[in-house]
Amino acid sequence: MQSESTYQSSLSTVLNGALAKGLFWLGSAQVLGRIVRLGSSIIIARLLTPEIFGQVAIILTCFELICTPTRRISSAALIKMDDSQLKHSLSAANRVNWLAAITAFVAMSLLSWPLAIYYDDLQLILPMILMATSYLLLPFGMLYAAINLRLNRMRVVGRAVLWQTVFDAILTGSFALLGLGIWAIILPKIIVVFIWIGVHRYHNPLPETLASPASEPRWQLLPANSKAILKFGLQVGLGDLAIALRQNIDYILVGYFLGIEALGVYFFAFNASLGISLGLVQSYGTALYSYLCQKGKETDPKQLTVEQKYFQSLKFIMLLTLPIISLQALLAPLYVPWVYGQKWLDAGALPIFILLCLSGLVRPLGEAASQYLISSGRGQLNLLYNGAFTAILAVTIALSSLWGLQGVALGILLSHLLVMPSFTLYLKLTQPITNTSHCRSEAFYDC
Repeated sequence: MQSESTYQSSLSTVLNGALAKGLFWLGSAQVLGRIVRLGSSIIIARLLTPEIFGQVAIILTCFELICTPTRRISSAALIKMDDSQLKHSLSAANRVNWLAAITAFVAMSLLSWPLAIYYDDLQLILPMILMATSYLLLPFGMLYAAINLRLNRMRVVGRAVLWQTVFDAILTGSFALLGLGIWAIILPKIIVVFIWIGVHRYHNPLPETLASPASEPRWQLLPANSKAILKFGLQVGLGDLAIALRQNIDYILVGYFLGIEALGVYFFAFNASLGISLGLVQSYGTALYSYLCQKGKETDPKQLTVEQKYFQSLKFIMLLTLPIISLQALLAPLYVPWVYGQKWLDAGALPIFILLCLSGLVRPLGEAASQYLISSGRGQLNLLYNGAFTAILAVTIALSSLWGLQGVALGILLSHLLVMPSFTLYLKLTQPITNTSHCRSEAFYDC
């Protein structure tokens, strides 16, 4: 009875504490943004063709896969540092950010040519290169975003997400009505980066930067502290890349096996069915990592370990997402044709919509597992898990594509239902006997 009482008390702490507040701000921003985006989605779904959706799917998939390893290239390390380390590492982190941004820009620009040749569509080149320029804007806000995350200012982080999404939706709908075609989706995604930068920098000065040790030559491109940040960031980034590849491998393979028009139908069904739930899952992951890395008072007898925080947060997120996703799937036959138009039903999008929506029931488990493994110093296991799951999904999609888009959606659903709960159970059975929840240690990358 005492252990049960302790569990209920700690769960109540999770529900009322930093994680719940962080998820509230991030999740509400995602939901409000998605509501605004719904109007934009209705407009572009009625004005743009499946072929244009297919082109957009290719561009945004490439952008996401290249952007993902750079997104936390420095912030994952900065969040785990103490105040002194942070002041000594800001300049080094800025170098790492610029190196990652320039590399990403070059990579996506070069990738546009072979993709255009492969799909026999030279119209992909210019939108891809223009989309790549947004990478060069990110370093102007990355350090400021890391500081907000480190201090658990999820209200500010949520505000940045909300205003980005709102302006993206408004501009996309407006440009689509003006007849800009594919540019109606690409241009807003570059413009709203300035909004993200402005929100994170507003009234958020960086801490005083302390000089690097005198023994380090100032002319070095990457001094020792930059290399440490880069090493840790690459480990986190590769894990995130495996997640992004897992989340986007379906676009790549559907386009390869079934063609660009089928990819357009799939892209529409995926974003319409999983847009809100994936937004909540991503918000949960962002809030969870900062929550797991928070350092409490060492004398507090109620101080939770990383494992306790992780497993109690799972119950919290599942209680939140299960009813939302279940209701969405149940009502899909009623609102999909009314909201998005009959042409998507004629294209066979409804069963794909429902199957993909149901896969969202267990997706929070995968996001939570990744953040837990990174925060507890097991980034290699995170990379192995996501890499293995990506391989399973790739094989499943390749085989199920023989039965068309519905076969692919069913294969994705079954893969998620099998792998994610199984890995969560594995983590439960193999959790360390002893551990510390204090991630801001003297060696941040050994936490």
